[in-house]
Amino acid sequence: MNKYEITIDRFKKLNYENVLLIDIRDKISYSHGFIPNAVSMPENETDFSRSDTDKNKIVVVYCAIGEKSKRIVEILRGKNITAYNLKGGFAAWLISNDNILSKEELQRYSRQIILPQIGKLGQENLKKAKVLIVGAGGLGSPCTLYLAAAGIGTIGIIDGDNVDISNLHRQILHDTDFEGQKKVLSAKQRINAVNPFVSVITYDEYILPENIGSIIKDYDFIIDGADNVETKFLINDACVIEKKPFSYAGVVGFEGQVTTYVPKKGFCLRCVFEDIPKDVQSCSSFGIIGAMAGIIGSIQDLEAIKYIISAGELLTERMYILDGLTMQGRTVELKSQKICKVCGENPTIKNMKENKEMYIRTVCKV
Repeated sequence: MNKYEITIDRFKKLNYENVLLIDIRDKISYSHGFIPNAVSMPENETDFSRSDTDKNKIVVVYCAIGEKSKRIVEILRGKNITAYNLKGGFAAWLISNDNILSKEELQRYSRQIILPQIGKLGQENLKKAKVLIVGAGGLGSPCTLYLAAAGIGTIGIIDGDNVDISNLHRQILHDTDFEGQKKVLSAKQRINAVNPFVSVITYDEYILPENIGSIIKDYDFIIDGADNVETKFLINDACVIEKKPFSYAGVVGFEGQVTTYVPKKGFCLRCVFEDIPKDVQSCSSFGIIGAMAGIIGSIQDLEAIKYIISAGELLTERMYILDGLTMQGRTVELKSQKICKVCGENPTIKNMKENKEMYIRTVCKV
């Protein structure tokens, strides 16, 4: 250990009245959590070579993981100030002071916890969150893997299909060894291998008007990973009625599109298409490149995370469309419609079971 470095254990034994604790992270990071009594002096805003630091106190400096603060300590030492770098930085402090996230979890997620948009509180919110993924296929695969890796506490997966050899070029949740077996079982095994701290709830069935309401009610965010338009409208209508946020996406060939619905914010699918479109191309008939499903599914995953941690701008009132052959992307602005049949001022669709005939092809294969 560097002679000008102090461990968390040694730091805790110091008399805090004789210590000046300096946090050199940016102000956003500081606002998301800091060590008690720490003074915010962002590295990019403070000239430590000229700062009038109290020479009568022991100065302890920390950053996110204890690397950038080393340079500041050297500057302060050059001014004859008794300064130490906190080994491991704020991340080490979190690991030693947490009753929600275990030490192993804090180490696992350390590289995202140090992001100012996440922090300790954001990671705790991810652990508390419950996300349902409808379809363990091309879109659901990247969503499932990245949500699990990010530390979503509970992931639900609904899919009544078996793994087919034709799935494997895009459905990266599944291995060749699982051909012919249930997708939800394959998905659960992969999630448990990626992150044992995630609780996995499986539904070995298709999403239907009869079961969708009872399933989605327990989740904070829904991922639409279906491959047919009827199922997508079923998810849309149910989420609007049950006031559940969800991410819609569609991929065919080398093209993809994605948007996010949040109750009372933005449009739903029926604002764009009053009724379920007919003759819509599907990946089973038109074909699909797996990498495109990976890109669009990862965007859905990012939307779910942003919603849970309240960061950035969601794709509400906007649809992102990407042409994978040219890598030309565009964002189309869309507004909710007062005359919408499900989210409008006078909705006519109020119950899934009463309108089940319109979702006649509700098979989620993705």
